Amino acid sequence: MHILTIVALSALAVLVVSWLVVSFLAPSPRRRMLEWLAATAMYVALLAFFGRQLQSAIVGEAWIRTFAFGFLVAVFSIGFAISCVRTLGAAAGRGGSESSATH
Repeated sequence: MHILTIVALSALAVLVVSWLVVSFLAPSPRRRMLEWLAATAMYVALLAFFGRQLQSAIVGEAWIRTFAFGFLVAVFSIGFAISCVRTLGAAAGRGGSESSATH
């Protein structure tokens, strides 16, 4: 199994478990942190999936696929970076109720 496949499946497991826990928690700083953790896991899964597709496109010299998957990797990398900053902020106790990942 390819390493990016393992990363994607692990991130999906974190995403599912986090969202199940979030579903049963009342609004609180802990819930906010779990929301952002789940959002970060979603971006990791997407990046791993599209990164694997990008790698395959580069090896196969499929330039249109390389451009398309490269664009998706770039877009989701920005979302991942923002999500990481928000997760760390929520873990540190910064950000009010307006910084929820579900709104």
